[in-house]
Amino acid sequence: MAKILKWTNKYSNEQGYLQSVKKADGHFVSTAVREEAKTFGRQCDVTRTLKVLEEIGECENNVFEAEEI
Repeated sequence: MAKILKWTNKYSNEQGYLQSVKKADGHFVSTAVREEAKTFGRQCDVTRTLKVLEEIGECENNVFEAEEI
């Protein structure tokens, strides 16, 4: 059950994949290449990452969704 996170900007509809989260800097690193996206092996890791993204404010402008790979 490996998953990746895809994001879509609510305003521009720009899309990409989450490569990493820089919590201390308050942002995430994106990639346009699906194969470079961070892979999550467990649902709890996806949930934890989504919580961090919400905490740093990234969910205000972006919608994140998990996709199976």
